[in-house]
Amino acid sequence: MNEPWKGFVFLDVNDDLLQGTHDLGHGLILRRASINEINDREIESAFRAWSERRGTSRWPNQRMPLVNGNEPQGAMLTNPESWRHAVIECSNKDTFYWNVNLAFSVSDSDLRMGFIRYTNGGGSNPFLEFPMLNVRSPFGAMFVDHELPSLSCLPEIRQNISYVISNINREFPSEIRQILHMFSSLDNLPDSSTLKVLGYFSIIEGLLSHKPSDNDRVDSIQRQLIRNINLLNNRLKKIHKEIAFSDFGETNPETVLRKLYAYRSAIAHGGQVSDPLNKIGEMRIGNNNTDHLWVHDWLRSLTKRLLLSAIVEPGLVMDLK
Repeated sequence: MNEPWKGFVFLDVNDDLLQGTHDLGHGLILRRASINEINDREIESAFRAWSERRGTSRWPNQRMPLVNGNEPQGAMLTNPESWRHAVIECSNKDTFYWNVNLAFSVSDSDLRMGFIRYTNGGGSNPFLEFPMLNVRSPFGAMFVDHELPSLSCLPEIRQNISYVISNINREFPSEIRQILHMFSSLDNLPDSSTLKVLGYFSIIEGLLSHKPSDNDRVDSIQRQLIRNINLLNNRLKKIHKEIAFSDFGETNPETVLRKLYAYRSAIAHGGQVSDPLNKIGEMRIGNNNTDHLWVHDWLRSLTKRLLLSAIVEPGLVMDLK
């Protein structure tokens, strides 16, 4: 629909994002939801449906403010003013909400709008696309182990919105567009699922590799990925979005990628994952525990960086395939 809209953020945010109004560019502002918006029955219904899918309908979230600083009130609230809900308000009818959610998804902060209200009264429910976002285990999303999006995240969010809106148009390659949709679909799985690791590698392979010729053993998919990831990382450094290979100290990026690919292969072929997981841990700086969730988070960050590169320079990425 080509008309202004409001998008209601379903992910919790830090309090500093709810102080004042923040200009995101392209006719977009981020602000705290009004009491009338919070009390809207349709928005409330959508949020509860999303929470139930995540197993959080009766656990602390932005609808359950703390009492005395440490105890949630419970699912039913009497003071909506204390609820933490952010709204993205769009005055530009040519800015499509999916593109804004896409910009959020390739940002470190991982915001998402779950319900869209158009000025004519119509609505949309993008919360159906990310029911398991930040769900860390099969028990649901009641345990939060990540930093909430805050004021310090705004510069990256603004920049990524500009990248998406400036580059995704009718001429944008359909192959990359399809891969971006695949990335969004992975948030139907919890982070604890090893299938999500396979999903990240499927996205990276679809983005940066082609099927090797039967008579060309040198041109393996793994070799293509290592070559192309290193090339794109050099480009990403120019916009200060390089891949976090520094987490592995002085270890060569090629070695890091080979160890990660070995973990992927163990999952894909039903092998023992403990050995490749331990080898990844041995490369990390410090003596931190390296489990599946840590590898998931690192691969998610890698995938985001590569997708951002594809958004910024789609022609280059298509030429690498």
